[in-house]
Amino acid sequence: MTEPWPADLPRQVEFDAAGDVVLTAPQAAALLGVELESFLADLRAGHVYSVVERGEGADAGRLRLTLHRRATQRRLLVEAGTGRVIGPG
Repeated sequence: MTEPWPADLPRQVEFDAAGDVVLTAPQAAALLGVELESFLADLRAGHVYSVVERGEGADAGRLRLTLHRRATQRRLLVEAGTGRVIGPG
């Protein structure tokens, strides 16, 4: 039996021209479980950042995106070639 997809987990991420992962502000706020306005205020104050790790070996072709806001962090596993979110990381 397949578990339901978490409501706060996007199914897809985009990449910019440089190949970097891009989440919209509403996607990031939902992923962190906060209201958009709170997220934007913390973003402006420098309390939000992200780290992207590229998989090697058996994990080649995958990315792990970790989004940090204050003491909260959430992770996504993403297919590097398509931007499809595989699941929580």
